[in-house]
Amino acid sequence: MEEKKLYEYVAVGKDGNRTKGSMTALNKEEVVTQLFQKGLSPVSVDEVSKLFALDRLKEVNIGGVPLKDKMIFLKQFSIMLNAGLSITRALEVLSMQTTNPRFKVVLKEVLKSVSGGVQLSDSFAKYPDVFDSIAINLIKAGEQSGNLGLILRKLSREYEQKNALKSKVTSALAYPAVLTVVMIGVVVFLLAIVVPQLEDAFKSFGAELPWITKAVIGLSKVITNYWYLVLLVLIGGAVGIKYFVSTPEGRRVWDKILITVPVFGPLFVKIQVATFSRVLYLLISSGVPILQTLELTEATLSNIWFKDEVISMRDQVKRGVSIAVPLLQSPYFPSIVGYMVNVGQETGQLDTVLRKVAKYYDLEIKTATSTLSSLLEPILLVVMGGVVGVIVAAIYYPMFQLTQSIK
Repeated sequence: MEEKKLYEYVAVGKDGNRTKGSMTALNKEEVVTQLFQKGLSPVSVDEVSKLFALDRLKEVNIGGVPLKDKMIFLKQFSIMLNAGLSITRALEVLSMQTTNPRFKVVLKEVLKSVSGGVQLSDSFAKYPDVFDSIAINLIKAGEQSGNLGLILRKLSREYEQKNALKSKVTSALAYPAVLTVVMIGVVVFLLAIVVPQLEDAFKSFGAELPWITKAVIGLSKVITNYWYLVLLVLIGGAVGIKYFVSTPEGRRVWDKILITVPVFGPLFVKIQVATFSRVLYLLISSGVPILQTLELTEATLSNIWFKDEVISMRDQVKRGVSIAVPLLQSPYFPSIVGYMVNVGQETGQLDTVLRKVAKYYDLEIKTATSTLSSLLEPILLVVMGGVVGVIVAAIYYPMFQLTQSIK
């Protein structure tokens, strides 16, 4: 027979007063059922664990709250609100369902805050590491307009698009990354294991070795005898690059390279344009003022050059200039975006046009990532074959020369 456990709970009565207590039950669901039977609405239900109990380890969370967890939460939250559930009841259910320890704690705290009379947007704002400024401002707009369920559904779709975009880029770069690691591993194996074993044989030939063989042997000696220096140089280079990119000047140089480098550059530009269009549509269609919309949109962009363009755009709009003008003048945004925005403003359907632009660039990113993956695969295979071929040729060329001299 399953053993009952001790649970502590916080609940709200019909008179609105909060009650704390404890009871034994088989699980949390049984505690919730008993509380409802007593006319109490549970705010939080927590198992009382023994000090140093192993099951406390499940509360440890490293890495924060994944985007996918937030996407699922927002989708379920919107469905519950649109079905007529209260905010507190929906948060009660969702806080018990989530498996992420950090997210569970945050939702319980949000539930307590909302139950105490604080607005949902203000409660979420206490956790900027979980809910970004876009989500906070959209929820606030939903509270003011009375369309919180609709806003949450839009926000869940935005998170879904963001998660899909991240997955596309990751999957496009995963295979080339694996090939690169394999290539480096094969080269290191040949230089560190195979070449040193053949070096003595080369010396016994008594003949002058070709320059390519000497170069490979020299590189092999560096890797085998001074591997710690090679590792130190690689680590130092990585740390140096990271520090350089963390500086304002370095960030500008790095971001400029990202959007101008062949093959990858066009993809990064499309990602920035898609993010700009999608977030702008989401905020404008939710009733957020245009200046605040541009400020929040700028915060979502990752490339400093596109950020500067949106900041300049906001300054011009503040002076009464149409948003289409700086877009058409921008050296980074494709001109089609400016033309489409101009059409949207003239027809009074800017949000609809931005949604179409976002969909168009999402499709472009999908095509670009597929093309990138198929393009990098043969290039890396050729490079890998070429490097391995040079090493193999350096190994066997002296043997070939010896065979020819014997004949």
